[in-house]
Amino acid sequence: MKMKKRKILYSFLALFLAFFLVACGEKEYNFPTKHTDELRLETEYENKTFLEAGIELVTLLQAIDGDTAHFQDAAKRTLKVRFLGINTPESTGQIAPWGNQASAFTKSKLENAFEIVIEAEVIGQAPEIDATGSRYLAYVWYRPSKNAEFRNLNLELIEQCYTFFTGLEDNLKYGDTFKKAYTTVYPKKLRVFGEPDPDFDYNVAEREVSIAELKYFLSSFSTGTNLKITARVVRLVGNSMFIEDVEEKFIEDAGKSIKGGIFLYHSFVSALGKYEPGDIISFNCQASDSETYGFQLVNPRNLRRIEEGDGSDVEIQNLPEDVTSLKDYEGLVVRINEFTVTGIGNQNEETKAFTIFGTLKNGTSIQVRVDADTSPKLAYSSPKKDETYTVVGGVSRFVDFYNDGEVIYQIKLGNQEGVGLYDFRLVK
Repeated sequence: MKMKKRKILYSFLALFLAFFLVACGEKEYNFPTKHTDELRLETEYENKTFLEAGIELVTLLQAIDGDTAHFQDAAKRTLKVRFLGINTPESTGQIAPWGNQASAFTKSKLENAFEIVIEAEVIGQAPEIDATGSRYLAYVWYRPSKNAEFRNLNLELIEQCYTFFTGLEDNLKYGDTFKKAYTTVYPKKLRVFGEPDPDFDYNVAEREVSIAELKYFLSSFSTGTNLKITARVVRLVGNSMFIEDVEEKFIEDAGKSIKGGIFLYHSFVSALGKYEPGDIISFNCQASDSETYGFQLVNPRNLRRIEEGDGSDVEIQNLPEDVTSLKDYEGLVVRINEFTVTGIGNQNEETKAFTIFGTLKNGTSIQVRVDADTSPKLAYSSPKKDETYTVVGGVSRFVDFYNDGEVIYQIKLGNQEGVGLYDFRLVK
């Protein structure tokens, strides 16, 4: 009788635990990492440079997603790295099941690492570059603590079921180990291999929403929700754009009517580039609010023009003179009537991007960004120190990973053509 009662009690506890895990979403445990535990970094990295020798001890600048991170080498050069042999689900240009979790896992490991080493496929020569032409291919090794062995993060992501193995075992130096790990975990059908993501909205039905509603009730729209938005194009930034609601929407929680604005990232959809400021467009997309890129719309599709504009349809709101922070204006395109330049940052040699530092009339410091994607760009020689300008641009969130992750709200200039041609104009 006692044994029977004990079995019933154990069954009840097991059932309770199961319900608890489901209620909490993803299971809060790590999977065994036999292959990662056994693999060793055997290549000498001391006094070596990644760009010349293919291996180096580096510093983390920013974990972008599950399989991409930016590092800084000993010469203070930024190294954009795509992890070799794996492909985690998307969490930036679009939102895919398990993408956010894979990204969070990579970020946690790298941000808490004692040391990080990146290693190219071939040692003794310059590393290979991926298909984008802007990222180096590498294995990422991290040491969790001073006395710990280095762990291969690429391999660990496979064993944690956060990524597929995309290489062939005979063309990667660790390919055989990667393949063994992959064939071990794949049949378990966990996480990316078949387990539903508890935080992802698998419902393909679209939800029509205004930008104002989306921004105020973001938590109501699960990750991956298929949104339908109708909005007016305000400014173009390369093939991306700042857009706003066509009409104000009454938001009960705010107690007022609001016309919301947001940045729409092109997600490598070239069709966005055919629209102009003033156009009213309709499209499906997903919403993303990340530390790296701020609040934006991604993965646009089913694009169509509802009404053609000529730029004069766009109303730009003036930034109040007493503003001390741009935070409340994120996603909106605003006009600053008096921006006095205090300095100009270095221009990136490849992308020609740069930052203009200055102050508002009330003395508040802000910065204006000329982004890599912007085309045509404001000329680097155009802004002059101590001169005052009228500036029109979208407010975007920027995390300065070169300065302890400081969160900055800045003005992002649009393409310098059409209605945007005079968005940075000297006050006479």
